Amino acid sequence: MTQISAKVIAKTALARDVVALRIAPDDVKESLPSFEAGAHIDVRLPNGLTRSYSLTNVTDSATGAPAHYEIAVGRDANSRGGSEAIHAQLHVGSRLSIGAPRNHFHLNANHARVLLIAGGIGVTPIYAMAQSLAAQGRDFEVVLCARSAARMAYLEELRVICGTRLRTHADDEAGAPFDLRALLAQKRWDGVYACGPTAMLDHIGELTAGWSADSVVTERFTAPVVATDEPVASFHLSLQSSGLETVVSPDESVLDAIERLGVAHPFSCREGICGTCESQVLAGVVDHRCAVLSQSEKDSQMVMMPCVSRCSSERLVLDL
Repeated sequence: MTQISAKVIAKTALARDVVALRIAPDDVKESLPSFEAGAHIDVRLPNGLTRSYSLTNVTDSATGAPAHYEIAVGRDANSRGGSEAIHAQLHVGSRLSIGAPRNHFHLNANHARVLLIAGGIGVTPIYAMAQSLAAQGRDFEVVLCARSAARMAYLEELRVICGTRLRTHADDEAGAPFDLRALLAQKRWDGVYACGPTAMLDHIGELTAGWSADSVVTERFTAPVVATDEPVASFHLSLQSSGLETVVSPDESVLDAIERLGVAHPFSCREGICGTCESQVLAGVVDHRCAVLSQSEKDSQMVMMPCVSRCSSERLVLDL
């Protein structure tokens, strides 16, 4: 996986407990890979952790390449080291290793009317999408929700971009969460894109269960609970390029087995929500348990996230 030596060139407070980082190549002559709204990058932090963060800026349409990447990170009270490192350890001049942008949260060009829903720090990819849709002159609306107005990152920027197409909701002022049921009952949109807390995304999933395939696209920060009555079985794993084979036991992941064989494979979240460990499937029936791939991508059986997904056939062959 491509790694880029980079440094922090700006750090800005956006809202309560939210900071933005502007990241540029260490070598000023190096060009950054372009990307589309919804993309994210992996960031190798000073404490050794790798975390994925959505890009909030958009590629310069004139040059086809961005001068820098921008991310925004909320301080998590239950941080496992990622957000705390961003807030406390990174400063202007700090050097980082970052990955090239990857995108599992694409805007569908066939969606003529788009609704964007952001919950809390879930505004990060939504803000990039709003910029992109506005630049394309497409029909879109944005709903921005947060526990309080003080925690709404990019609020003023979205007001400028969206005008009357922006609707905001602060739980503490309203005394209750935003009424998603009333909103989605209107069914005015070809595509709904949402990013935010698990409870919000689960509720959206329930409310849109009968909608057409891939008309509702979500990006999660925590993994959904996968409930199944099926017993977890072992299966054979073959890494074709490495010429290695093993049996994946019921109590280990495919990623665990790959590492046990001594094959270095990129990963970040180990929860099926970032896409860093995406692997090409050459044979086998994947039991998809990630929150990254769309239904059509899952149905294609061409890729999988080995950190959480398993195999429901006797043998799984990966291009590793």
